[in-house]
Amino acid sequence: MLRFATAVLRRAASSGQGQEPGKVPGSERLDPSLLRFLVCPLSKRPLRYDEATNELVNEELGIAYPVIDGIPNMIPEAARTTQKKPPAEGSEQP
Repeated sequence: MLRFATAVLRRAASSGQGQEPGKVPGSERLDPSLLRFLVCPLSKRPLRYDEATNELVNEELGIAYPVIDGIPNMIPEAARTTQKKPPAEGSEQP
């Protein structure tokens, strides 16, 4: 299975060789067939693809991994926080 996923990633990366005019570099979308194989490296749980932001989202941890040129960047340090932290005890919310 790992070989198949690697082949799909290579195919997705090589398909963007000839940039279309006006297309923003790094804006290629994730191949949906990869979602069967990809899990969060931290929680080992499946990820949800958010097409609007072009990110793989882990709802449980509240983080999102960017997809660059159709390739997910699943390095934990590259993930951004998607949820607000709960308010500290004793603090008032407006």
